[in-house]
Amino acid sequence: LEQSTERLRALETLDPVDRRFPSRADVIVYLQSLYDEDMSADDLARSTLFYTALGLLDADVDLRAVYLSLLSSQVGGFYDTDTKSMNVIPLNNEAIGASLTLTEQIVYVHEYVHALQDQHFGLDALIDSEESADHPDRSLAALSLIEGDASAIMNLYLQRVSVQNPMAALQLLTQGLQAGNLFLPPDVPSILVNELLFPYEAGMTFVLAVYGEGGWDALNAAYANKPQTSEQIIHPDKYLSGEGAAGVMARDTGALLGEGWSPVWQTALGEFYLREHLKTDLPTRRSATAAAGWGGDSFQLYRHDDSGAAAWTLDLVWDSADDAREFAEAYAALGEARYGTPAQDGCWGDDDGALCLRADANGSQVSAAPTPDLARRLMNGA
Repeated sequence: LEQSTERLRALETLDPVDRRFPSRADVIVYLQSLYDEDMSADDLARSTLFYTALGLLDADVDLRAVYLSLLSSQVGGFYDTDTKSMNVIPLNNEAIGASLTLTEQIVYVHEYVHALQDQHFGLDALIDSEESADHPDRSLAALSLIEGDASAIMNLYLQRVSVQNPMAALQLLTQGLQAGNLFLPPDVPSILVNELLFPYEAGMTFVLAVYGEGGWDALNAAYANKPQTSEQIIHPDKYLSGEGAAGVMARDTGALLGEGWSPVWQTALGEFYLREHLKTDLPTRRSATAAAGWGGDSFQLYRHDDSGAAAWTLDLVWDSADDAREFAEAYAALGEARYGTPAQDGCWGDDDGALCLRADANGSQVSAAPTPDLARRLMNGA
């Protein structure tokens, strides 16, 4: 398996890789300790507010519990950059035998690619924890390169096996059903599922596009010039042409909220999270089309100190005037779908909150707050 992975990925093993086969119970303990060490209560609260403010999660969701439930049931293996060990979870929680099932083989190949990536490119430097915390879209883009690379090689390995054994797909299905990990835990919010799958699925498409442009040299070079936005992952031609995000200056909106409000996050939303936000009230295809002209943004999130309510502003620039118009039309449809009435002076709202939109050929500004007056004040600056 290791020799096959080296040949398929065209990278040599520089140092022997520590391989482990922990039980799923061991992995759950590992994930719990990882969250306790790397994600503080403040980090969880900020992430929860980010998702709820955009309409992606209910306010009462226990984000840590949902993360652990999702990952504990779905993870088949992982590579630990601290211990430099690759881990494959045996199917059915049984001790590993003299050979691996096909499912275990493809997980092994996937994780071994991560070991090769770490030895040649340094994974910790690619996913800096501080950058990940402050820039979710940029972190998602880097993770998509890493997971897309491993997923491409894993699928290539499976294709080779399938040529020799046409029943391989049936074996995978049978093994997945026996292990009980083919299906997601009930009631997992779609944003967390989409966020989990994006680096593997869109990332693989991105990696194949980069490889198609210049082979292994181009893909290896991407680790030194990593993608910076989810837009570049969704549209690999933008990465290949060197098109990055346009700089968007954040407006000074904090003072407009008045006393009792605190800033929580100033970051970029990016095309992926913008698309997910639009999908809360619009069809998937229209959401993807409306977000596809994204050129750059500045997202500012605030929390009320007493009530915990959220307010936010989003300043967007677009690739073209047509893209700006398309987004404005889609967002107006979102406002009407959510609140059931046409806009009043560019705003929609009820007792549960309010949205305002201002748009022209150069860009768009969105504001959200608990009341229409507050949302309008954030939009108009007074």
